[in-house]
Amino acid sequence: MMSVSRGATQHQEPWQTGVGHGGDAARCCDAEDLLDSLSEVVFRTDAEGRWTYLNRAWTTLTGFDVVASLGARFLDYVHPDEVEYTVTLFMSVVAGGADHCHHETRYRTRDGSYRRVQIRATVVRDAAGAVVGNIGTILDVTAARRDEQTIGEHAALVELVSAGVPAGELPLGVALYDADLRLWRGSPVIDEIAGVPQRVGDRLAHLTERLSPAGPHQRCLGGEWGMIAAALRTHHAQVGDLDLKAAHGPARSMRITVIPWTRRGEEMLALVFTDITDLRRAEREARRLCQQAERGRAWLAASAEITTSVLAAPDPRDALGLVARIGRRTAAADVGMVAVPDEDGTLVVTAAAVAPDLPVDAEALRGLTATLSTDPQADLVTASHAVMVEGLHLRGNRVVPTPALPLAAALAVPLRLTRHQPAILILGHRTSPPCLPAPDIALVEAFAADAGLALELAEAHQEHARLAVLEDRDRIARDLGDLVLQRLFAIGLHLQSLTRVAGDLISARLTAAISALDQTIEEIRRTILRVQPSST
Repeated sequence: MMSVSRGATQHQEPWQTGVGHGGDAARCCDAEDLLDSLSEVVFRTDAEGRWTYLNRAWTTLTGFDVVASLGARFLDYVHPDEVEYTVTLFMSVVAGGADHCHHETRYRTRDGSYRRVQIRATVVRDAAGAVVGNIGTILDVTAARRDEQTIGEHAALVELVSAGVPAGELPLGVALYDADLRLWRGSPVIDEIAGVPQRVGDRLAHLTERLSPAGPHQRCLGGEWGMIAAALRTHHAQVGDLDLKAAHGPARSMRITVIPWTRRGEEMLALVFTDITDLRRAEREARRLCQQAERGRAWLAASAEITTSVLAAPDPRDALGLVARIGRRTAAADVGMVAVPDEDGTLVVTAAAVAPDLPVDAEALRGLTATLSTDPQADLVTASHAVMVEGLHLRGNRVVPTPALPLAAALAVPLRLTRHQPAILILGHRTSPPCLPAPDIALVEAFAADAGLALELAEAHQEHARLAVLEDRDRIARDLGDLVLQRLFAIGLHLQSLTRVAGDLISARLTAAISALDQTIEEIRRTILRVQPSST
């Protein structure tokens, strides 16, 4: 992925141009690779606040592609509630003549959520002191700020416990362990969360055995370098997300804070449990809805593209190729084909598009017969909805050889064509894709409907153009018959009258000219009959 904007701004650093330090291009590449290996976002903007450079950490943080983000304003990603504050802060820094700006804000991500980030920016000025842009870093501090808040809240709970608040009044699951890591006191919420009663004197290991990290980057609760060991060694609270295997039912997601504290000179350990199962479920649902909306936008853009492209295509076969190509690209399929049934009902590929990594050319698929693993195939031709089939077989003939292209699954979508024989858009995959939800299938069906409408509209435009040509020919024929022939006939009569008063030599020449006019008139009449549209 390219992460440097070529020619996006006039100001370029030596590590971007390869100029400086001897103009060593290898150093330029090394510097770029180094920036892309950082976990912090490194950025640069122009005077209007538009990104001109972003390293790969930008995609890790926000999910947005680097190349697609270049040229966008950085304010477009700031939370709407904090845009005015960000602008005011930056303008005050510029107006005051300072060169540095350090603040926190929330940045929008691709899935629609926001991450709290810490921005350190340096104002770049030209020789005259005018601002020409900014350079700096963006650090994701979402987890750090969340953990700080969680630790503060949970520390307050521990204070309540140490103050003698009855265990039944504690709002969260709190378990206090003595120096031997045996349960000294706990709230009933712990029993509800674990599904097994926790008795005074139980070892902490009984609970840690049922807890596992919630993700690949989460720490264990126990172990030599786990959260408990880190809290006891550093005397600082530790926060992490873990999955709790319940005695009955599915596992639950927990956010656990391990807090070391001292009671009457004795080192003790407090564990505060927060059930975040519903939160995780809501986050997954939000991501699913955001991804679904993004796919919807992609298919809407594909429908708009197919409409404009098909109307501009001069040949109907080119239009079918556009349908196959745009459909394949939007669906992320390996193969996109448009097939029509022949007189025997066999599907014949008339247009195709393939993924760039396939060893088969799209032209090699034209003329093949497509056999879908469904019974009967005729239902697909007349169906009004998309059908997901397992297995798609392509067969050649004496003219077109059979390609080595096994397809495990395909989505067959009917193209609604009222003026022609029905056609099917086939989106094939080499491996079986996950089951498509109904909204996604509806998006593909809507695209196919728009494509069919565009094909019919394009044909109507071509028919209109053909009729316009015929009408123009008819007009020309009428003009020739009504005006040109009359003029030629009048000229011929005039010349014929001159032969009576002219000499023999001139009369012979006039007679030859009159014969040529008669022949020309006859040829024009035959031409008129040819260009006039047939009455049948």
